[in-house]
Amino acid sequence: MTSADLVLLDGNIITMNPKMPSAQAIAVKNGKIAYVGSNQKTKHYIDEKTHIIYLGGKTVLPGFIDTHAHVTDYGRLLTWLNLEKVSSIKEIQTKLTEYIKQVGTNKWVLGRALDSTGLLEGHLPSYHDLDVVSPDNPVVIYCKSGQVCVVNSKALVAANIYQQNDSGIEKNSTGEITGVLRDQATNFVWNLIPEPTLQELYDATELALKQFVQTGITNVHWIVLSEAEISVIQKLVENNSMLLRVYLIVSSQLLDLALQKLKHLENDYFKFGGAVIFADGYLSSRTAALFEPYSDSLSVKGSLLCQQNEMVLLADKIQQAGLQLVIHAVGDKAIQEAVNTIQQLNRNPNVPRPRIEQAAVLNSQLIQCIKKLEISVSIQPCVVASEFLFWSAEKRLGEKRMCWLFPVKKMLDCGILVSAGSDCPMEPLNPLFGVEAAVKRGDTQKVSVYEALQMYTVFAAQAALEFVDKGSIEQGKLADLIVLSNNPVSETIGEVSSVFVCFAVIGGTVFCSKN
Repeated sequence: MTSADLVLLDGNIITMNPKMPSAQAIAVKNGKIAYVGSNQKTKHYIDEKTHIIYLGGKTVLPGFIDTHAHVTDYGRLLTWLNLEKVSSIKEIQTKLTEYIKQVGTNKWVLGRALDSTGLLEGHLPSYHDLDVVSPDNPVVIYCKSGQVCVVNSKALVAANIYQQNDSGIEKNSTGEITGVLRDQATNFVWNLIPEPTLQELYDATELALKQFVQTGITNVHWIVLSEAEISVIQKLVENNSMLLRVYLIVSSQLLDLALQKLKHLENDYFKFGGAVIFADGYLSSRTAALFEPYSDSLSVKGSLLCQQNEMVLLADKIQQAGLQLVIHAVGDKAIQEAVNTIQQLNRNPNVPRPRIEQAAVLNSQLIQCIKKLEISVSIQPCVVASEFLFWSAEKRLGEKRMCWLFPVKKMLDCGILVSAGSDCPMEPLNPLFGVEAAVKRGDTQKVSVYEALQMYTVFAAQAALEFVDKGSIEQGKLADLIVLSNNPVSETIGEVSSVFVCFAVIGGTVFCSKN
């Protein structure tokens, strides 16, 4: 019997394989799973060179697959001033002072994850509060929830806020601008923030990849929307610096460039998987294309970003390139256009089934069409939660359509392949937060913990036509695994988000978490 490079013993292994749902131990050889089963039989794979890890009953899952993330954008966010745990405006001022010493004067300072509910004062700082410690740097601090930021006077002047007329520009009782910007008004300053250099993007992306692994993500579907990211990815692959497995999905506008620069670089850690067509926008901005007007704005239905004939031509081009067709479609009208396009497609049997990204506003007929055409759907559970919590989805869509907003349970029950991702950095990266969001929905569309885990593992692998190697813990598959502090499926666990990743294994290599 061949000796193993790595053996995990005494674990609670949830395999996601219905033929063997659970096991105690795993043996790994040459980056693949050599054996899954009992402690006793796994010990036969051990010799003096085997690295043995005793799990003490900890839970093992297949590595998480995040099917929708913006990796470089997340890396940029990690370089910003982190204000997640500050408890007062004074503490914000202290952290700002220290950060400015590092970056120097006159440079833009970006902060993130500020939560006004956690501040001693009970309200966001004003531009006066920021000016005290940052008179020479434009400062923009983004809040944890919703589309909200706080800026100092330097940023207010740069963005010409005093001459703007927008309801999102907050004013106090005397009519004075406070420095708090909401919704579309945040774009006034966002559009002024200087673009980072290519080296800065590369360094930020490396930071992001490390964080992905630490949260248990062993495979990411990386959504690329800029030329700069293509150069970053090219350099990462050429330097053998991909820490986890990447399934690349580029905007259809970048398809030719990406094919030229990246297709020939594919390896075990990098695959050029698909291209995405944007059929419409988002519910939050009322740019998702609907058949009927928005309930809170009866003159608005949203609009299609891509007409049917153009969409068909792009779809054919993507399939002919040997790539998965991905269509971002949020509103029911856009989803119908996506379905019509796929119906006309001369499908390539060697690429994964076409996929609709988000598919937020559905109906019974659309669900049946998606099922019949064998289209997969990629959702982001934390985005779903945000639609309910921050974007007033019920007010925006009305009671009737709300019943069909992200009907995940209905799709799963009728056999549609549904995978899950984070939409990071717009939403939290941690897949366990996504699992909890899917389980805690306050309507009939909540799913079980096991179903949510399937969307991040086995279903995600099937959606990319990668189930031969990924998605479950089986002999012969890649040794991409995660070890958790507790069993998220257990009914006694309470909050799923309280579970943390102890370590990840990618291709047989152990990556320790910060926890």
